[in-house]
Amino acid sequence: MALMSMNNTSSIMNLTTMEPATLNPSLYPYNARIGVACVWIVAAVLGLVGNSLVIWSVVLSKKLRTVTNAFVVNLSLADFWTSLSYPWQAVAILSHGSWPLATEIPCYITAVQFYTGLGASHYSLAAIAFNRFMLVTKKPAIYSRWYSPRKVSAMIAATWVIPSIVFFLPPILGIGDFGYDPQDNTCSDKDGHPRGQEYNLAQSLGLFPVPMLIIISSYTALYIHLKRHFRKQKRGRTEQKSPAQDDKTVGKSTVYFSVSTESLSTPTNGVAKCNRRAISRRQLAITKNLFMVFCIFFLLLSPYYISLAVRSSSKFALYGATITILNSWVNPIIYAAKHPQFKLVLRKILCCRYSQIPEPSDWLKSVLSRRK
Repeated sequence: MALMSMNNTSSIMNLTTMEPATLNPSLYPYNARIGVACVWIVAAVLGLVGNSLVIWSVVLSKKLRTVTNAFVVNLSLADFWTSLSYPWQAVAILSHGSWPLATEIPCYITAVQFYTGLGASHYSLAAIAFNRFMLVTKKPAIYSRWYSPRKVSAMIAATWVIPSIVFFLPPILGIGDFGYDPQDNTCSDKDGHPRGQEYNLAQSLGLFPVPMLIIISSYTALYIHLKRHFRKQKRGRTEQKSPAQDDKTVGKSTVYFSVSTESLSTPTNGVAKCNRRAISRRQLAITKNLFMVFCIFFLLLSPYYISLAVRSSSKFALYGATITILNSWVNPIIYAAKHPQFKLVLRKILCCRYSQIPEPSDWLKSVLSRRK
């Protein structure tokens, strides 16, 4: 009897020592989650600061209020919206098997922010790529028809509506659910739901392949078009066209491209070589920029959506999402900080030289007038 009671006591002790492990079915060790949470916090700070500067630039300067920049601002709004969810995601990542607060409402809001913002960011990148293709390759009349204020508003609205449908429609139909996920320790879709894998697949198919296809096709077509243009320019210089033809070529270049071209009158050999080198450098710069945009989009976003679609790689989902969030603060660098006009306005803002901002908005003018 004494032996039996000792065995019972031992089994009870084993159960009590194993209980915390069963309460926390996380796929990731806690030390790794601490490092991941730190990355999310840093990404939140950089994303909120970088994207707010882009938005603030357009608020202060009328010069930046172009059709293309409307999509850039929408991209910054999407990334800003997503970055707001990162601190709460860090709270979830550092939790011990359950949401640490009394109510799970913040976690639900975080999941909505994360997925709708992420999807809006992807579709905004696709809209920017297609806009650049249209701007460079089409005549101004065609471009104006495509990008009237009403159509631009509809396109921007679509970048938010599509991700919202992809996120909310499956749970409404009983396919998956969202909130706190104890396996990933995130506020996201719940992998433990009976149809959770179907929900993951719907998100990966609805938020990634379509923008990816638009970006690849737009930039590929744009590169081919520019390559042909530069080749024609080079041939025209070497063949020493007549002045009438040269004027026609210059006009066409001005219409189709935002590339300043000098007079194509018969140049000397030295000038011709110089022009050819300038064309080659310009072509190389454009190629590098387009390739960089594609690579960053593919490398940062692919791992997470692959982990959603492929069941065997679900253990990589948290790390894939951590790589994906870097896109929120990389986008302002690619689409704003490298843009000459944005760069100028951003520099004036950072140096607090608001009076030197080109083409100040009416609101900025009124603020500056009050200071005098």
